[in-house]
Amino acid sequence: MAEDNLIEWKTDAWKDNEMVAWYSLRMRENFGTNRLKNKIETDICENYVSGKKILDVGIGTGRASIPLLSKGYDLTGVDSSQAMLDECRRQAGNYNIELKVGDVTALPFDTESFDSLISLNVMTHFPHVEEVLKEWKRVTKKNGKIIFDLYSLDHLSYARNTEVCLNDLLKLGHQSFNMHIKVDELVEICNKLGLTINTIIPYGSLFSGEYVRSTFKKTLQQTNWWSRQLSWISIDDDVFDFCYFLDRHLFGCLPVAYTGRFMVVLENKKSQDSNVFVFKSMSNTIVSRNAEEKKLQLKDIESRLMMPLNEWRDKFNTYLYNIKNKTIAYFLLTSCFGRIDAVDWMDFSPTFGAEIEGWLQGELMDQRAIGFARGWHFPFLNDAPFYNNGVNLASGLNYEMQKEIITSYKLNIEVGK
Repeated sequence: MAEDNLIEWKTDAWKDNEMVAWYSLRMRENFGTNRLKNKIETDICENYVSGKKILDVGIGTGRASIPLLSKGYDLTGVDSSQAMLDECRRQAGNYNIELKVGDVTALPFDTESFDSLISLNVMTHFPHVEEVLKEWKRVTKKNGKIIFDLYSLDHLSYARNTEVCLNDLLKLGHQSFNMHIKVDELVEICNKLGLTINTIIPYGSLFSGEYVRSTFKKTLQQTNWWSRQLSWISIDDDVFDFCYFLDRHLFGCLPVAYTGRFMVVLENKKSQDSNVFVFKSMSNTIVSRNAEEKKLQLKDIESRLMMPLNEWRDKFNTYLYNIKNKTIAYFLLTSCFGRIDAVDWMDFSPTFGAEIEGWLQGELMDQRAIGFARGWHFPFLNDAPFYNNGVNLASGLNYEMQKEIITSYKLNIEVGK
């Protein structure tokens, strides 16, 4: 698949009126993780924009820009789709906003026209990141901000435990392609264009990426069970607040290997030293996949947290009084680090650590019992005692044997053996 064909297809896809109507409805829906994703992305944009004159590239229906209008920003939006701009105008109501048709690599504005440029879920569609950033830099004032999001290729390689490259993703076809990039590739592009990486903010831990659990056939994010857990986000404010806290104040402080997406904040100035620092802090990992290695404690990431360690622990502990939050935290933090026992739960939550550690030990025991019950007879498959009239009877003992193992284990625990 040629990149040029992909770019053309992605650009034209949003010019269809029915597609725009569907997208507009989806952006207003309060289902599942939409509420969380929108809050995280728009908060980051608002927190990092500088100046008053803002350009939103690929403005779509205006979900990133319209909230800024109410705060006095001078907003301009550009999109390749007139249908999208019409919908954005309708959503903006009485707010004054300038809207123009334009392409991400050919913006209809003079050089250094804007204090900041924001763009949500746009760069994720296109493989020509350097070409796009070159044009975005052109229209942004010196020292101005450029804020956008991308998928993490570092995460895919980490989650799959093998090197993944852009060509692997291009082979998926037009509709399935999303632009993933490694931090070192982004650093190289920024150094070449004379852009400084102000910060990289990983996000999307609950709804993006690939967290592998040995007990699930699919990744955590692909299971219907996990989607049902996350459905609480749209109707339970306490669950919403907790998930926001986890994503922004834990995963947002970790290297990009642990989340499927990240937000990028660039400054239109040259500083290769700063870019090297960002690369070093974002490209490493913080916990080994090896079960023999030490578990993650908060002190290991204290310098990355956006609040004092004790304050972070108190907030986390308070949220866990809600059983739904406790369940989400357990499955998320036993999936994201490549091993089920990566977190020191007593350190993370002195109040609930012992309880959650009990969940973990129970799950580990289940895994060992299942593994033994399913495979104990493999060395004896050809032995006559396991056959009756040519039928292998050993595999039929799996469930009964598993029941006996787990029952015996629990009885031993109860009597203190």
